[in-house]
Amino acid sequence: MNPAAPRERRLTFRSGGWVLLLALLLSLSAVAWQVAPILLHPRSRAIGDGIHRESYGFPLQPSLVPLDTVVGAGIPRDGLPALDHPEAMTAAEEEAFERAIRGRFLVGEDLVVGVALGGEARAYPLRVLNWHEVANDELGGVPIAVTYGPLCDAAVVLDRRSGGRTMRFGVSGLLYQSCPLIYDRTDGQPAPSLWAPLLQKAVIGPAAAEGRRLRLLPSAVTTWEDWRSLHPETTVLVPDRAKLKRYRRNPYQSYRGSDLLRAPVDPLPAGGAWPLKTPLLVVWTQAGPRPLPLPWLAEKTGGGGRYVLDDGGRRIPIEVRRRPLSAWIAPGAESPAPSVRCFWFAWFATHPGARIALP
Repeated sequence: MNPAAPRERRLTFRSGGWVLLLALLLSLSAVAWQVAPILLHPRSRAIGDGIHRESYGFPLQPSLVPLDTVVGAGIPRDGLPALDHPEAMTAAEEEAFERAIRGRFLVGEDLVVGVALGGEARAYPLRVLNWHEVANDELGGVPIAVTYGPLCDAAVVLDRRSGGRTMRFGVSGLLYQSCPLIYDRTDGQPAPSLWAPLLQKAVIGPAAAEGRRLRLLPSAVTTWEDWRSLHPETTVLVPDRAKLKRYRRNPYQSYRGSDLLRAPVDPLPAGGAWPLKTPLLVVWTQAGPRPLPLPWLAEKTGGGGRYVLDDGGRRIPIEVRRRPLSAWIAPGAESPAPSVRCFWFAWFATHPGARIALP
């Protein structure tokens, strides 16, 4: 894959023109078609036309990001329904569930977002998050938001408390740098703000004016088999039986196979050392967030194993798997560092000037 391909570089706001608009409309229409089965009930009044940010009913000032980087994702507000306090089951109950439905829900190589807090562990399968993008939950007494953006591969787990309030997040239907923006849909919220999970803060609206932020929590994007081995007591989301066929389908499979972007992103990393969709493990070190390419970690570990990152005398153990390609902070690390997983283009666009500096 070539990150410098002309088709990719034209997907910037500086280039403008009808070609950009047409490509955006066609690509987002494709996404909307894929997720159409779970859009709002036809009797509900959809807010947002899938294209224009002004149609979504959010206050757009003040904004900490250039508004021309915020576009519709091809779906209305809440076009993908966030999960609120989803039901969970043990690993043994998951096996019984599969016997009851006479089919598979999870296989060992399925990727999950694993969270362990306060003596509790829970897995959130990506095959489910593809269709919801946000799960509002509570684990170990901590109200959390598990967020996932398929277009940017960003898995981010956040504490839902900020400014003395516990928020309940929803899918805004808007993208910033091809990453989903979430919004506070707590009852009685008159002017919901927009939040960027990769930045862990409000970027548009009243909460942005207040400088509100969210605490990043440790998490792991790993296989169901590895997570279950690490946490035998883990629970996992109970899927809606009516949506099982949907969960088994990945509408983003072809998207991941090339560097073609479906939404405008600016800036893009220059140089082409790493393809735009190189998956990263971004580790919060003492010097700040440090992006590590997963292919590089796989190479350093001979295809999989443990890599130890030196963080100014502190050792951060990282477990790596080649199939499927994944990496996470190993359990047992003292003061485990928070981390996120995302594509290289998404990290660079939301953190302009970021670079990959390998040990």
